[in-house]
Amino acid sequence: MKYCIDYIRDSKILDEVDEININYDRIQDFNALLDFCNQHPKQRINVCFYDLDKALRENQLKDLLDFQKEHTELNMYIRLPGTNEETGVMLNAYPDCKFYFGIYVNDWDRVIGFINYGVTDIFIVEGLGFELEKIAPIAHEHKVQVRVFPNIAQSSWKDTDDLRKFWIRPEDIDFYEQYVDVCEFIEDNKKVDVLYDIYKNDKKWFGDLTEIIGGLTKTIDSRYIVPRFVKKRVRCGRECMKGGNCQMCDRIQELSGNLEKAGLIVMIDKEDEFDGERTNSEGGDNKEDIK
Repeated sequence: MKYCIDYIRDSKILDEVDEININYDRIQDFNALLDFCNQHPKQRINVCFYDLDKALRENQLKDLLDFQKEHTELNMYIRLPGTNEETGVMLNAYPDCKFYFGIYVNDWDRVIGFINYGVTDIFIVEGLGFELEKIAPIAHEHKVQVRVFPNIAQSSWKDTDDLRKFWIRPEDIDFYEQYVDVCEFIEDNKKVDVLYDIYKNDKKWFGDLTEIIGGLTKTIDSRYIVPRFVKKRVRCGRECMKGGNCQMCDRIQELSGNLEKAGLIVMIDKEDEFDGERTNSEGGDNKEDIK
């Protein structure tokens, strides 16, 4: 699993994280961009546009495509906020360019459309997070990376039940690695380093998930969730919301409540991490220009 954060000068993981996002508008000049890339030779640098009209009107996209073509030795990618006919013509003129969209993909039309467009990455969000078992093989067959936001509970409808929103527990991150290539954190400057450590190193959270996962509206204690929860979520397609008979989320919620009342927490055997499970009783804005 790789991890990505926005550029934050004072971040303690800036030299450790796998990918760094930088805002094109904060780049002083291409010499500064070249220096920054050379200072982070082992990391992927994503140069992000947030205003497509401006990027085209002021030739910013063309200038960056020329820079990328000139410096093929750099591990640099271009993130676009969208596309139009002019963008398509320009990208076609640079057949070897490495680019993707900052558009969040929540339906199969965009999955296939973006892959056919030639992107290097796709952001999977909301309901499609429950179909990763189907999406990942198709994306990987075309050498497209799957990106997710693990610490955000996502749904296109704000009142969706928390367990039916897409989010990832730290305990489940290793299981998701077979489907997800990059975890990207959306968080304020002070918390992103902590989240990286929790997901990358600790891989567990002994307590209320609302403390680390934005968008959850009620307490969910990670200690009382059994591993089969995640094995179902990557492939269920939320059939329960489409007239299906699956009641896994309801049963997990009920079981979690019973375990909590009984003072039992779920213990995972590392050698058989997602096939076996047992219970045991225990007490218990600093973003700046690139210079």
